Amino acid sequence: MNEYLNRTNFLDGMRNKGQSRADAFKRDERMEELAALRDTRPEVFERLSTSIRMSLGYYENDKKIAAEHGRDVTKGSN
Repeated sequence: MNEYLNRTNFLDGMRNKGQSRADAFKRDERMEELAALRDTRPEVFERLSTSIRMSLGYYENDKKIAAEHGRDVTKGSN
């Protein structure tokens, strides 16, 4: 069913999911600290729960999309 919903046109045109995600992105210092932990101490990061590691993956994906859409993702006031 999702494939049908993805092809749906709204009255004002197709939705740009990337732009919507970029607009919704908010910098989270806790996630930035997790990313730093992953890079500096991977053995500690691997012991964290799967849900925390997945959350970081979603956060970083949203951050990448926001940067691609011209958002400044380096500031805390996003």
